[in-house]
Amino acid sequence: MAHYFVGDIQGCYSELMSLLDRVNFEPSTDTLVPVGDLVARGPESELVASLMLKLGDAVKPVLGNHDLHLLSIYSGLYSAKKNDKLEALLNAEFIEDYIDWLRFQPLIRCFPEFNLVTSHAGLHPDLSLDLHLSLADSAQQKLRADNYQDWLKKMYGNKPDCYSQDLSDTDKFRLIVNITTRMRYLDKRNRLDFKAKMPVGESPKSLTPWFECYAENTMMPKVIFGHWASLLGQTNRQSVIALDTGCVWGNELTMYCAENQTYYRKSALA
Repeated sequence: MAHYFVGDIQGCYSELMSLLDRVNFEPSTDTLVPVGDLVARGPESELVASLMLKLGDAVKPVLGNHDLHLLSIYSGLYSAKKNDKLEALLNAEFIEDYIDWLRFQPLIRCFPEFNLVTSHAGLHPDLSLDLHLSLADSAQQKLRADNYQDWLKKMYGNKPDCYSQDLSDTDKFRLIVNITTRMRYLDKRNRLDFKAKMPVGESPKSLTPWFECYAENTMMPKVIFGHWASLLGQTNRQSVIALDTGCVWGNELTMYCAENQTYYRKSALA
């Protein structure tokens, strides 16, 4: 019985299957934990989506920004771009089942037996875990509601960039979505910055990677995250584990076993 966390799959089905074969993944006893961005931009998104449905309770993902954007595309709020490579998935017979399944996945998952939390982009250093979970639960209820498309319309935007108890319900929704699916850098006041996407070391001195601030908070659990491919898994922090190693960009797909703290990697095939 093992828990395997895997970085941004983004439609890289063949690489994922190679890793699952390598660890002898057994759905009846093992658990696969994708850290978000299951589909989009890779060559086999429809196969990844089909696999997620087949795995049933053996897969426990968190939502990433591409997953949420797929919901918006399916809802007709946006059109898919050619480089999203989502045409086959959107035309698949099971697309409605996949969308319904996706809407019921969380933004954050906790694994107290390992003192681990996973979120696609990370956790904000100024917010307690309880507050993260409370905000995420509220957002998740909105995505699971019959009027979820109304909330998808309110999801996009870079403000607010910090938390306040006085925020409206809509602003709290957008903030927690941005923290858990889009966050990379924070400014000197720990406000979210969405302009900078460059690798650490190339950013303006006024910006700090969120995990460098989070690493100073020893009261929080270790965080496993994805989203930031240019890190190539390197954070130089023991309190965070970065698993997005840019498979869809020609690098690697990375998997981490929580039980034995072992990494498994597969080079991109395409």
